[in-house]
Amino acid sequence: MVAESSTARRPALPSAASSRWSHLRVPVSALLIGILAGLITLASSGVIPGAPTQAAAAAAATPTPAPTADGATTDPVTVTVAPVSLAPLRSGQDLAVTVRITNDSSDTITPGTIELYLAERALTTRSGLSAWLHPTKTGKPGDLMLRSALPAAIPPAGTATVAISVPSAKIGLTSGNAWGARGISATITEDGSVLAQGRGTFVWYSNEVVTPVGLAVVMPITVPEQTTGLIPAKSLETYTAPGGRLSRQLDGVINRDVTLAIDPMIIASIRILGNTAPASAVAWLSRLGQAKNDIFPLGYADADLTLQTQAAAGTLLVPISFDQSISASNFTSPTTSTPTQTPTPTPAATGSAPAGLTNTATGTATPTPTSPPTSAPVITPGTVPTSEQLLAWNYTATDVGWPMTGTVAAADLDVFTAGGLSSLILGGANTAQSDLTETPNANVVLAGGHGNALVTDEPISAALRAAANATTDTDWQVAMAELSSQIAVVSAERPATVRTLLATFDRGTAPGGVRLSETLAALAGLGWRAPATLAAARAASPATDVSFQSQAVSDIRLGPARSLLQREHDISAFSTALSKPIAITATQRLTSLALFSSSWAQDTDAWREAVNSSLVDSSVLLSSISVSTKGPINVVGSQVDIPITLDNALGQSVTVKVQVVPSNGRLIVGRDVIEATIEASSARTVKVPVTAAVGNGAVTLRITLFAPDGSVVGQPSQIPINVRADWEGLGSLIFAALLVLFFGFGIWRNVQRRRRERTAIEPTPDVAVEAPVNAPVDPPVDPPVDPPVVPRG
Repeated sequence: MVAESSTARRPALPSAASSRWSHLRVPVSALLIGILAGLITLASSGVIPGAPTQAAAAAAATPTPAPTADGATTDPVTVTVAPVSLAPLRSGQDLAVTVRITNDSSDTITPGTIELYLAERALTTRSGLSAWLHPTKTGKPGDLMLRSALPAAIPPAGTATVAISVPSAKIGLTSGNAWGARGISATITEDGSVLAQGRGTFVWYSNEVVTPVGLAVVMPITVPEQTTGLIPAKSLETYTAPGGRLSRQLDGVINRDVTLAIDPMIIASIRILGNTAPASAVAWLSRLGQAKNDIFPLGYADADLTLQTQAAAGTLLVPISFDQSISASNFTSPTTSTPTQTPTPTPAATGSAPAGLTNTATGTATPTPTSPPTSAPVITPGTVPTSEQLLAWNYTATDVGWPMTGTVAAADLDVFTAGGLSSLILGGANTAQSDLTETPNANVVLAGGHGNALVTDEPISAALRAAANATTDTDWQVAMAELSSQIAVVSAERPATVRTLLATFDRGTAPGGVRLSETLAALAGLGWRAPATLAAARAASPATDVSFQSQAVSDIRLGPARSLLQREHDISAFSTALSKPIAITATQRLTSLALFSSSWAQDTDAWREAVNSSLVDSSVLLSSISVSTKGPINVVGSQVDIPITLDNALGQSVTVKVQVVPSNGRLIVGRDVIEATIEASSARTVKVPVTAAVGNGAVTLRITLFAPDGSVVGQPSQIPINVRADWEGLGSLIFAALLVLFFGFGIWRNVQRRRRERTAIEPTPDVAVEAPVNAPVDPPVDPPVDPPVVPRG
């Protein structure tokens, strides 16, 4: 969109710019013919020598990869253009610009022509600025200011950077033109054919009174993804060493007008090491404690807030305890603790505004002192710290939540409010503006008593991040020129009206060091920007034309997140059987927080692998209390005690209840539940009384372990049993029969023996016995005669 105000129109130049612009309408066939003709006479060269009078600074051929990060191919030839200085251009000053040409084609670009154009009108709206920088189609870029020869050929995969100075007389802007952002364009022609065009901006100033835009900047202080919830000492040493990630971040922002959003995991990980913490980490934490920046905490491990709520966590996850990870030996000898410092908010260096720019918002957009935070506990040297002391810090605010951009759903707001987050930092995707002609304040009041939200300005944030992550001077100039113009457009939208916006650095990248410091210093030097604190942004008048738009986390991430939450629930139930449940519940919570970290959002494949690995590890934990008796067991008799062995692989004692349930009625369990305590890393055998009912056959005993509160511990076990219930009665009968036979056989043998003895003593009837001589002889005795039978008469 192009402004129509008369003051925005620049005087026409005497040159015939329109005729020169006809090159952009060259047919494709003519363009190809021109390129081929140039190839016939090309002279390959790796270095471009000095340029003509108006084109100073030479360029060297530098290899540049053609594909973009996502695999798509870029344009064969690309052009960028940016002013050398961020200072506003004034009447009578020459315009110094840098033009970079990148040749990603397979052909050499022969020495051609660079043409610089000035947009016909000032860029007075955000939409107009966006349309200029990112045109949907190639059109007339404006009035020709200068034509300069490209000093030398550019080989394939080569880059040439040329500095050009446009005389003030060729620019055509005078004190009668309104201040603000202006568009410039650079085109590269070869043999009369246009190869590529690039666009940029600069700020024109003509002695008006400027109302600076209050801009609060938030920088996350985080580390790469972790899996344990505490950063290892070796990693801390790497991050806090000179040139390390944390050192570069702190070097770039310390004592500047930047609010820091820090991951509390960093603070706790350094403090919990006590006197074994790396010296660089202790020094880094001390520097952070002395910084004058405003600081608020992210969630522990920067756990993704919306991923938790939409995965049905119910509440925002926080660490349970660090006691299980504290080693008392690390605090036995006196060490120099790192006392937390109370930040004293002071205005950061704002640079010197160009002469003539008047800040009409003095005292409004500059940082306002905040009330001192409550004092935090200090770790006493030689004493073991508490979990609260490991996390304590003198934060400027503790009620600010920063969800992932564009993922907040309406249902999340209730959970955030219940968790004490009364102010949110939202991305532009979570809001909609009804009136797009003017930029509102960042402050938005959320309906339903959910506090307020600060909406980040996406174009300003994008330019700020691009500048801080720039790898070349030209890239930095391009990004800073856009950042400067974005703020200038907002300032010019409503003269004399103060606006307070919010820009954030991205969690996905870690800018730092010299480039970050250079970016913030340049930002502070813009006369149309005033530093603002997060508190000032929250206190600004809320925008009335901005509404909340519900969004959602990708389903790809919700599935593994729900598995993590379910596993934490299982471990919590399992832990009730332990004598010290916090040892596993607190550890699992730290693991969950680490795996919920926003840093994993950059690589979902690696994140799913980490989640699956955690689930496997926790499955081993859940099976650490088990039944080792396998069976089969033979039950012979009506009443027996079945031995069942319980194993405890944990380093602490556990108490469980053993429930035994038979699969059928062949066995009757005497006691439904048996309570047993198993010492650490040991086994114990419990005896279960059972009674065999009528009948023989197979029975399966289902053994289930319960925690004292009734939660199931581990998986139920099954033991096969072979029942022979009638063997006892049959055995008794057989024994009795054998006993009767034994004694009967003994009696029979005795009777027979005695008969034999009597037989041996008595004489034999067949042997004659002689009578003694002269022995008396008995007279014969007549046999008795039966009396006669007298018949009855």
